[in-house]
Amino acid sequence: MARKRAELVADLVAEMPRYVSAAVRYQIAVADQLGMPVTDLHAIGALLELGPAGARQLADLMGLTTGAVTRLVDRLERAGYVRREPDPTDRRRIVIHVVPERVADIAKYYASMDERWQRQLTSYTNAELAFLIDFLHLGREHALVETSTLRTSGRPHATRRRAAD
Repeated sequence: MARKRAELVADLVAEMPRYVSAAVRYQIAVADQLGMPVTDLHAIGALLELGPAGARQLADLMGLTTGAVTRLVDRLERAGYVRREPDPTDRRRIVIHVVPERVADIAKYYASMDERWQRQLTSYTNAELAFLIDFLHLGREHALVETSTLRTSGRPHATRRRAAD
C-alpha cells in the first residue's frame, strides 16, 4: 500500500534532525581522533568552503569573536593545518590558508563515509540526484538564514563564548 503524502512528509521532517545529529556526532568523533576541538575541525571545513580568508571573515562565518578565531588559528597553525600569509592586495591584512598535505591527513577519516555515499548514490537516477542536490542546497540556504536570524536577534555574546570554549 502506498504511503500517504502526509506520512511521508512527517517521516522526512522527523528524520532531518536525526540526520543532522548523526552528522554532528560524526564530526565530533573525527575531531576526537585528531585530538582537536570540534570547532577547530569546523574552522578547517570553513576555510575549505571559503578559500583563503581573513580572521574577520572566518569569525563571521563561524559566529565567533575575532579573538576566539585568533586563538583557534594559533592552535591550527602550531599543528600545521593552516598558515598565515600577507594578503597580496593589502599587506596590512593576514590571510589564513589551509595546508593541503595536512587536510589530506584529515581526509582519511572521511574515506569510509565517502565510499558508503558513493555506493549509495549508484542506486539513484539522475533525476533523483538532481533532486537531492536541490534539497541539500535549499536546506543549506535555510540554515544560513536561520543562523543569521539567531545571531542578530538572540544572545550572540553568550553563543560566541560557548562556541569558543
